[in-house]
Amino acid sequence: MPKTNSENIISEINSNVFFKEFSFSNNDFKDAITNKELELADNIVWLDDILFIYQIKEMEKNSINNESWYKNKVKNKAVKQIKNTLKYFDEFSEIIVENEKGHKLNIKEARENSDIKKIIIFHPNDDFPEDLRRLKFYNSTEIGLIHLFHSEDYYWICKYLITPVEILEYLDFREDFYYYNEKMINNLPEQYLLGHFFETPNADHFNSEYISNLTDQYERKSEFDVSLIIENFNKSIKLISHQTEYYPIIKEIAKLNRTELTEFKKRISLSIEKCENFEVIIPYRIYTKRTDCAFVFIPLHSSKSQHAMTALHNFTMAHKYNMKATKCVGVVVYKDKTEHYEFFWQYADEVWSFDEELEKLLTDDFPFRKTSEKKVDNRYK
Repeated sequence: MPKTNSENIISEINSNVFFKEFSFSNNDFKDAITNKELELADNIVWLDDILFIYQIKEMEKNSINNESWYKNKVKNKAVKQIKNTLKYFDEFSEIIVENEKGHKLNIKEARENSDIKKIIIFHPNDDFPEDLRRLKFYNSTEIGLIHLFHSEDYYWICKYLITPVEILEYLDFREDFYYYNEKMINNLPEQYLLGHFFETPNADHFNSEYISNLTDQYERKSEFDVSLIIENFNKSIKLISHQTEYYPIIKEIAKLNRTELTEFKKRISLSIEKCENFEVIIPYRIYTKRTDCAFVFIPLHSSKSQHAMTALHNFTMAHKYNMKATKCVGVVVYKDKTEHYEFFWQYADEVWSFDEELEKLLTDDFPFRKTSEKKVDNRYK
């Protein structure tokens, strides 16, 4: 079935915010036993323990009965389609669908997530009643809370909240506010909820002044926007065995919040800037306790490019060990003969254990800068 204009727009937004690797909008699949064509929800986002299921409804221009359309298309049909998607996840042992990068994955594995966000986005006509537009939830007796968003509100949320983790946190906050005061939340514009969230995730009060927190949010996006790096990631990474080999690396980047992304962007930019310095540049590094993942950034002079892979492996494993991290992402940056920047990446994932040899090497000749924990009380202000 051809996608509606709204479905295409939401697919594009989700691809940008959640990255194409984790967004699915081509969601037809076959029952392996009956060979019957089945359809999942209009859009699905799956990133490790993040699972969002979207159903999108667009009102036809010649529709005149707003209340009837809302009841039939949003409260009935869209809810039923989300229920069916969850039912398929439970029924089938394998559901192979294609993500926005054209890679086929078994999305059935996403069902292991315990906190699934169910979302309906609706695009009505201009004369749509304000009281219906402001409805924030449908509470299903079978599948629990379903978030309701006017398409314009969802668009602006994704402009302000630029990482999957932030949107997950916002949806949690939205649910908390619903339980705090169900009647109040349906009388508030989405802009207020965003402004409140930027002030505090505590949803146990109301303060009209919080809406002013929206004023400088979008302008700060450049500080932590790594979309260009991500977009070109699988062009620059050197794959060894299969097309999704880089997914674990991009997952760890996608799970960073804006404060962590700012530090990530600073260090990768410094690595690009400094790699042609003749003096030896000590690698830059960060560690994210929340995801238990370390990152190390290694600038390398072009004259030493033959040692790139050795440097990448040694520094990645040394940083992982030093931080006692389960996971580590390493990247080495240098200029090739054509003056283009080369990026080689490595991903390590294993439980930390004591290593006598590494311990001695780090004690005798420590190769890194000292690190300090950066405490941020409110990353939105």
